[in-house]
Amino acid sequence: MKDENLLYWIWLSVACGAASKSFGRLVTRYDDPFDIYRLEEEEIEHLDGIDRLLKDRLCDKSLESAYSILRYCKQNKVDIVVYTDSRYPARLRTIEAPPVLLYCLGKFPDMNRRLCIATVGTREMSEYGRNTSYQIAYELAAAGTVLVSGMALGIDGVCASAAMEAGGTTVAVLGSGISIAYPKEHTRLMESIARHGAVITEYPPMERPNGANFPCRNRIISGMCQGTLVVEGPPGSGALITSSMAIAQGRELFALPGKVDDRNSKGPNELIQNGAHVALHAEDILSFYDFLYHDMIDYKGLARAKKQTLSPLHAIKKYGVSSRPPRGTSTVSQDGGTLSVAPRKTQKKKTAEAPLASVENPKQAPVSPDRSQELLVSLDDTTRKVLEAMPCDRPVSPDALVATGLDMGDVMTALTMLELGGFVSSLPGGLYTRK
Repeated sequence: MKDENLLYWIWLSVACGAASKSFGRLVTRYDDPFDIYRLEEEEIEHLDGIDRLLKDRLCDKSLESAYSILRYCKQNKVDIVVYTDSRYPARLRTIEAPPVLLYCLGKFPDMNRRLCIATVGTREMSEYGRNTSYQIAYELAAAGTVLVSGMALGIDGVCASAAMEAGGTTVAVLGSGISIAYPKEHTRLMESIARHGAVITEYPPMERPNGANFPCRNRIISGMCQGTLVVEGPPGSGALITSSMAIAQGRELFALPGKVDDRNSKGPNELIQNGAHVALHAEDILSFYDFLYHDMIDYKGLARAKKQTLSPLHAIKKYGVSSRPPRGTSTVSQDGGTLSVAPRKTQKKKTAEAPLASVENPKQAPVSPDRSQELLVSLDDTTRKVLEAMPCDRPVSPDALVATGLDMGDVMTALTMLELGGFVSSLPGGLYTRK
């Protein structure tokens, strides 16, 4: 694509921001972003279904930021895959708020022909979760499956390293710009993924990680795949957020069961209770897609992988995979050894690292008044409708919100986004209340 066309795609991406439903309305009306760029202010004012913030941004015709981003991408060999590019995952076009474009380090795989599975799980993985996820991911990759994750600590990193050890393809979707390795512990892992597959993001190259970015990022992880595998994660975790998005997107959901009294297994076990497929081995996932992707599944590669005795410790050390210790333990296996971990302490005073820590756990991310107002303005119509339907003086159940005429999938997705944005709080018994 010519640089001039890329320039207008970048301009449009910056104007729309992440997870913009308005982009879908624009792309159905205009064939090219330049057609949008040259709209007069009066024409922009009369656009239906476009929020006020985006209209103001579309009126700003400055290309300075777009030039800077394009220059950075050229200098750092960052590919740009726009919405109309043949490499853009077709499944991603079907989600409610598709990204305008994707910045890519590495080689963007052919995700339109191959079986793609998202692998998500807790940062505080157990030995059981670590070993089992590595085995399943290794065998899936050996069978030719593209594995997609968020490159987070714990299960995400383990699955990505397994895919690379199997000689397969893995894709990491960032919640920050392509110039920033987040979490920083996975800098080496990010470099390796770019060599064995691709690191992608919809955020501009210099965008810092922010708590609100991650639920937006998760819709891409599940949206570009046929199915999502959840390996360990307590209720409310990022893995469970991704699973709810997969359900809302009509994707298949697989989960690794665990002990009923284990905190990390509570999320997957509940998913299975609610209809998710049990995934004990790679075949449990591959068999589901055999009819459609039989010719794309390498069963010989799978057979070879199953004959191997696999241990994740070598790959964890090789690729620099890191994790948090499971709660209630004083040691964590990391880089092939045992690392002592001091008990967690409750900080009474803010430290210089507090903002970064809050980014790792989006639910705890502080939202400033200015940021809160910006988030409120940027809410899509459905999420705003859910918020407006919630009473201010008492808690409400999702079922009560569905009774107002909303779809349950939309309600649960909206409640998740609102909770992460700091607008609502979840209460025991599945209730929610406005803040």
